[in-house]
Amino acid sequence: MGFRIFLHKVFRMRIVNAGLVSMASVSTEQRVFSKCNLQYSDHGYFFLDPMPSVEELDEYYSTYYWDPTKKARKDYGANTRDFLHYSLLNDYVPQVLASEKVFLNFGAGHGGVSNLCWLAGMEVINVEPSSLPDFYKTRWNTFSDIADVEDSSVDLIYSSHSLEHVQDIAKIQKEFQRVIKQDGLLFFEVPNADNATIGPKNSKVDIPHTYYFQKDFFNKWFTDVILCEGFERESWKKLNIVEDWRETMDEEGLVVRALGRIR
Repeated sequence: MGFRIFLHKVFRMRIVNAGLVSMASVSTEQRVFSKCNLQYSDHGYFFLDPMPSVEELDEYYSTYYWDPTKKARKDYGANTRDFLHYSLLNDYVPQVLASEKVFLNFGAGHGGVSNLCWLAGMEVINVEPSSLPDFYKTRWNTFSDIADVEDSSVDLIYSSHSLEHVQDIAKIQKEFQRVIKQDGLLFFEVPNADNATIGPKNSKVDIPHTYYFQKDFFNKWFTDVILCEGFERESWKKLNIVEDWRETMDEEGLVVRALGRIR
């Protein structure tokens, strides 16, 4: 177990920039999440009950993820998973990875696939509450809230490990419905609630996840399902190489990847 992971797992401490140990989020984490249990929805997901308020989650994230002086060090740019996702999208829906198409990265984080889509000539919109480097501002539009994105303006909504952090899934679904163009596409990667290591299978909360999705969630939500499968990521992460993204498919793998339409 890495030293950073050990400190967090055992002492709830985090190593941040300049090698400092941050305890700032620990008391907030306990206050926000210790009262929560998992409940199941017949829409195909588990959720925190009681659900932390927007203010509580904002306070938690601002002590670690959003404050550039406190958050863990990030490497900006595309990584192996980003190339894997781009390859998957290029295999299934190459027509949307094209110049003049609009790509929205929900929970953009380090930029990731936004870089690849920008290089492909797409117009890129990032929705990200934390700060991105200044030079990114010349490449795309960035909003802290999806509510600021124009109606019916997006050809492809992309979200990698962000949907499990939202405070109100029904509200976010309505926002996706609002901003997506007619016949637009959505792609998600989320932790697989049916994986043996994920919270619901162990009756525990994987802080700071607020939702835990099964494939059933996307099969019920999408009006047109192009892909909805479980995948196992660790096999390629060990070597950081992917020759064929399909080889990572696993029904009860660590993640679910879903691609489809909602109207």
